[in-house]
Amino acid sequence: MNPDASLITALVERWRPETSTFHLPCGEITITLEDVVTLSGLAIDGDAVVVDILDEEWSAICLRLLGQVPVDLVGGVAVVRIVWLRVEFSHLPEDASQEVIEQFARAYALSLIGGVLFPDRSGSTVHLQTYF
Repeated sequence: MNPDASLITALVERWRPETSTFHLPCGEITITLEDVVTLSGLAIDGDAVVVDILDEEWSAICLRLLGQVPVDLVGGVAVVRIVWLRVEFSHLPEDASQEVIEQFARAYALSLIGGVLFPDRSGSTVHLQTYF
């Protein structure tokens, strides 16, 4: 997915941080929690889920949920490069098992969350805590 640079520029020019709204010709628009739910499919009802995971455990979690661990997951730090996700999970084998299909789906979701929906300042990494 290639972002439309002119669309992003137009939105940035119309963003007002003091009111957290976009000023458009049709009026003010803000992004609501309902919008986030619609885009992400995340549930907002019930108790918050908070898990305290030690840095050393991220490699094992990454291996279990993605089937592999990136080389640059140094010291178990819970950050993955989006480029690694896109390279390693760019082609789903035709004879893929259900487990491999789910691993590719998780990798796609991570790259979508970290690269498009909620990028960090670098725009090149995603925290595993975002999704796992």
